[in-house]
Amino acid sequence: MIRDQHLEYTGVPRSMGADEFLPLFIYVLALSGLSTAGQEVMYMQCLLDPPLLIGEPGYYLTTLASSIMLLKSLDFDKPQQVLPTVGHLQSMLQIHFTDADMKEIAYKTLPVNQNTTTADLLCSLASKFRLDRIDDYGLYKVEDEAETLLARQECPQLIKNQWFVESLERDINSYFTFHKIPR
Repeated sequence: MIRDQHLEYTGVPRSMGADEFLPLFIYVLALSGLSTAGQEVMYMQCLLDPPLLIGEPGYYLTTLASSIMLLKSLDFDKPQQVLPTVGHLQSMLQIHFTDADMKEIAYKTLPVNQNTTTADLLCSLASKFRLDRIDDYGLYKVEDEAETLLARQECPQLIKNQWFVESLERDINSYFTFHKIPR
């Protein structure tokens, strides 16, 4: 629509970047009245073959999931609604899944709220990776190659936010990984 209008008025086709697309997409989604969009995203994330979630299809599914999370986080009953922060828009968490030899098998980018605990996230990961014995697995934070098992009550998004602040002061290499707990 925007591309067609731009072409009509200027005679030059115009492509849209993510910075322009996301706010427009959120606006259209908010006005669409799709009440089951969140469930549909969960079905797609769980049922689609992982290779189908790479590239452009994965980008659009992630855009839809993050847009839904943003809209759910807004409280429309408050008379003075504060605009969402960058943190609201960046509530996605990338988790690396490794095998016993610590070789990366896959990674998932999941919508994770600020108050989601490691225990809650482990349940989601068990479902995503179809694991039966979730107690055998742990979520680890890796900072500058040092790996630390997260306690079940810790909130990974808060750790990610702390990493962001630290990255402003120093060069930091940090990520989350999910694998079996060595016994």
